[in-house]
Amino acid sequence: METQELSDIEQDWKKVENSSRQTGLRDGISDGRDSNYQKSFDTGFQEGFKNGFLLGKHKGILLAESQQTSTEIKTNPLLEKLSRGSCEVCKSGKSLDEEDNIEKLVAIQKKVYEENVRTLASISNEESGGF
Repeated sequence: METQELSDIEQDWKKVENSSRQTGLRDGISDGRDSNYQKSFDTGFQEGFKNGFLLGKHKGILLAESQQTSTEIKTNPLLEKLSRGSCEVCKSGKSLDEEDNIEKLVAIQKKVYEENVRTLASISNEESGGF
């Protein structure tokens, strides 16, 4: 093989190698981002489901108790708008930016969830006469 031919082959190889490296890097970044989004979604979905289930359960219990005792159900703002539940992002009306701290938001949401548990437990105790 001639020197020029070897040089051309070497240049072609370097182009293929660089292209493959860039593609691999791009795919790796994309896969990492997708994995992180999925993990955050799964965490948020789990927290949201727990909170929504809790609110729905207590509203159902209070409705059933009020029908059995023929009394009017005590209203509570926590139980009035279940479609939004107690979602802190939904309440604020703003979208999350990348600089927002997801862990901080999850901690706030967990605190709200715990407050909801206490509030709904006290409502249930009041409705059932403290039993």
